[in-house]
Amino acid sequence: MTTDADVIIAGAGPAGSLAAYELAQHGVSVLILEKSQFPRYKVCGAGLTHKILKEIPFDVSPVFETRIHTFIFSSGFKNVFSRSSPDPMIYCTMRDKFDAFLLDKAISAGARIRYGEKVMEVQQDSSSVSVITRLGAFRTKLLIGADGASSAVARSAKLRENILPGLAWEAEIKVDASAVKTFSKTVFLDWGAFPGGYGWVFPKGDHFSIGVGGPANLSKWMLPYYRNFIAYLEAVSGVKVLETMSMKSWPIPVRIKKSRFHCERVLVAGDAAGLTDPLTGEGIYYAIRSGKLASAACYDYLLGKESSLESYSRAVNEELMNELLEANRIKYIFNTVPLKIHLFVRDSERAWRAFGKVLRGERWYADVRMGFGKWQFLWGVACKVSQYISDIREKRFLGKGFK
Repeated sequence: MTTDADVIIAGAGPAGSLAAYELAQHGVSVLILEKSQFPRYKVCGAGLTHKILKEIPFDVSPVFETRIHTFIFSSGFKNVFSRSSPDPMIYCTMRDKFDAFLLDKAISAGARIRYGEKVMEVQQDSSSVSVITRLGAFRTKLLIGADGASSAVARSAKLRENILPGLAWEAEIKVDASAVKTFSKTVFLDWGAFPGGYGWVFPKGDHFSIGVGGPANLSKWMLPYYRNFIAYLEAVSGVKVLETMSMKSWPIPVRIKKSRFHCERVLVAGDAAGLTDPLTGEGIYYAIRSGKLASAACYDYLLGKESSLESYSRAVNEELMNELLEANRIKYIFNTVPLKIHLFVRDSERAWRAFGKVLRGERWYADVRMGFGKWQFLWGVACKVSQYISDIREKRFLGKGFK
């Protein structure tokens, strides 16, 4: 059988590029099919946590634009407080630079890239996968779909079940140089303004990225929330928006049940697999981690160590989905008592330390229930009740909006 590569990867985002890098490092023939030309603008807050950086097997500090030491929290733009750390909590970048950097590493390791190749359909037989793009067709032994939230690979392979839609808007805004300098180490974070909603301001090298997100069924309230965020930012910090350089929306796919992440010779990773944090909307960590898991499964399969790619679905479910399902439970609790949790973070050193440990990858969402101590047995009940209350509040908000 003649193939274009042992493994074809659809999409050159973090999931695709890390998978390509890992496979190429092992001498596997890899071809990346990417619909865009790189570097390309990507809507994303692009805050890199220590947890993310630990998963990347090379230094990415050349693309850091700012290092964040301070968070300014608000709940519906009220009860404002700040928390700081002597060491950086997260690192901000632009996704066009970050993604291009990861892709260059994959290419340097030996992966090949073809730009302008948007995958339209996937066909499988007993020994190979045919990948049909707008410009042609390719053949491979294995295919990794890392082609984003509207993944054609996942759709063709029938791997799109159990995914709920979220939505976010982000604007790149120009402010005066003094504001950029003053807040170069500060993130603004608002939460609790509406069920499942949140907003952020990330300082970049010469501008701010401002975004808002939440459930897709509440999307009509996101732009009003964004305008409220701008007004709050100007009132609290004195920052004046000089120009909106771009403003775009993008889907946030959230998988809510354990599922299959492969179908015969096809695997899906990152947003294509719905691996996004339902609490924060963060997807870079899960993209990179799933990309690495996919590359490991493909390598073992090509070596004959595995008779199928079942190990990949099992690994994603056991490692990533367990964490994401726990995040979903915490989201319901937060939506039920957002102000109480907000004030807990304000008043408790323990809560702030836990926040930092999550960002550093030292603690996981699954550890939260441990804070219940001897009352851990009530965790499941608390989550179920919170889900019920959260759903009611979401329906009420859908009808009334901001008042």
